This record gives sequence, C-alpha cells and structure tokens, in this order.
Amino acid sequence: MADTKSVVAGDSTVVFEDVSGEYETTSAAAAETAKKSGGIKGFIKRYENLGYRAKKKITFIISRIFVYFVLIEMAYLFVLPFIYIFSTSLMTSQDYMDPTVQYIPTTINWDNFKKAFEALDYVKSFINSMGTSLLSAIFQTTSCALIGYAIGRYKFKGRNLIFLFVILVLLIPPQVMILASYGIWATLSLVNTWAPVVIPTIFGLGLRGALFVLIYMYFFQRIPDVMDDAARIDGAGPLRVFGQIMLPLVKSAVAIVFIFSFVWHWNDNYEAPMYMYLDGHQTLQPRLQNIQMYYSKYATSQAVMSELEKSLSEPMLFAGCLMVMLPVLIVYVFGQKQLAAGIERIGVIE
Repeated sequence: MADTKSVVAGDSTVVFEDVSGEYETTSAAAAETAKKSGGIKGFIKRYENLGYRAKKKITFIISRIFVYFVLIEMAYLFVLPFIYIFSTSLMTSQDYMDPTVQYIPTTINWDNFKKAFEALDYVKSFINSMGTSLLSAIFQTTSCALIGYAIGRYKFKGRNLIFLFVILVLLIPPQVMILASYGIWATLSLVNTWAPVVIPTIFGLGLRGALFVLIYMYFFQRIPDVMDDAARIDGAGPLRVFGQIMLPLVKSAVAIVFIFSFVWHWNDNYEAPMYMYLDGHQTLQPRLQNIQMYYSKYATSQAVMSELEKSLSEPMLFAGCLMVMLPVLIVYVFGQKQLAAGIERIGVIE
C-alpha cells in the first residue's frame, strides 16, 4: 500500500499519497516504447537520408531475397516427387511398408531395378520408344518448319484457308479420329509397326504437329522482309533462302519443336499403344503396367493380386518409372538453354 503524507494548511489537513513506484513503472514502459519508436523512426530517417544508389541497392537486395525464396519453394515442389520416386525405388518391401521409414531406406535394394528391367523388356521397348520418338521429332522439326515458313512468309491464294485447317487440326482431339486412323493403317497392314506414328510426322501432322507449325510461323513472321529480299537479289531460290538464311535465324524454334516433339512422343500413352500393342512392339510407357503382373510371379501364384501385394510392388514400379524418365531428363539437360530461350520469346504453354 502506498505511503501517505499529511500537511496542515490553516484549519484543514491535506493528505498526499505517495505513488512514486507507479510513476517509476509507467515511466519505464513509456521509455521502452519511446526507444522502440525512436529506433524505427531513426531507421526510416537514415533510409530517407541515403543516396539514390544506396536506396536502389537495398531495394534490389530485398527483391532478390523475395524472388529466390519463391523460386526455392517452387523448385522444392517440383523436385520433391522425383526425390520420393528415387528414394522409394531403393527401398525393400519392408521399408516401404514401415511408416517410420520416410526418404532414407535402411537397406539399399538395387534388385528393384533388375526386376523392372526384366518386366519392361527394356531393350526392345527402349528401341521402340527411341525409334518412334527420335524419328518423329526429326521429321516434325523439318516438315513443320517448311509449312510454317510457307504460311508465315508467303502471301498466296488459299493461305487463310490453310491456316484455318491448321487451327482445326490443333483443336480436334486425337480421340475423335483414332478409330478412322486405325482402320486406315489396319487396311494397309501397318499396325504393330512404327509407320502409324512416324509417317504422319513427315507431312507435318503427328502428335501436336499443328502447334509446331504455329510456333514456326510466329518466329518466321518476326524476321524482317529485307532478309529474304536481299537473298533473292543475290540469286538465291526459295529453298536456299529457307535453308541458309531463315532457318539459322530461328534456332530457338528448332530446339523447342525438337525437344517438345521428342518428349511428347516418348510420353505418349494413347496413340502409340493403340497402334503397337503386341509384345515386342510396345513402347516403354504402356509396359509400366506389366511390372505389377511381373511381381506376382515372385509374390504369389494367384492370378489376381491383393491390395497388399500391389503395395509391395510399388518400389519396383518406381524403379521402372525412373528408368523410363531417364532419357527425357538427359534430353532436357542438353537442351535446357535453347528451350528456356525459346519459351521466353514466345511464351509457349502446353
């Protein structure tokens, strides 16, 4: 309780209460608040007194920190599935079913890759996938360049109609025409060969061929007309202008079309399995489903696998997925600079 003091003044007595302790507490809190406020104000004042270059540098550093934070977060989201696939492919069935084992297996099991290699019939399936993907990418890169160059650089009668057909081919899904296409190739006795996948790419069709034509057309339209006019004055013909003058100027488009065509044909899980369905003719993608059937030879003699047995085959399935993804990753590593440069110029999004 606070002390009191009395003072006699005339006929009355005035009583004063000693509240010095409360005053001291209030003064300390106020001083602390003032100190914090003074520190913030002092920082702001010092920042305002800085020169233009110093302000610009501080702003640049803060913006960079924010950008790198966002990029690291997004990279983590994209890299995490790959890390999970890789770590799971090295696990034994016991580690995979153990909830205490997350990303680091207790025992590295390379036998998953051996079983996946056998289940995928990797050599034959790899040859089919690589052959159809590589040939399709080469033919589409060449044929779509010719079509895009003709539509983008020349003005002729019926040009708009051809452009309309290109847009229609881009909009119509392949599922709509798959039965008619299969009937044509079956009549020609070309089913279970590379022909149904490769031959359309020679004529600028195939998987997303119309999109590649539009990419080339965009790049060729951005080249000034004086380039080919000067070449024609020097006596160059249309093919020479295309091959020696125009095509080297659109290297970014060539890289984009080749990489996209290869990757999309490699990952095709619809058209290629529709035409190539017999053993020995299948590509890698549809054969992934054979891994669990292959595992049943080791796990059980029953024709139908239980859910537990399917779960036990997951490490071998992830090993197969990693083996299927590896060629695409190699292509991306060697072509990432050209791909990034081209996408930056045209903003292509699948």
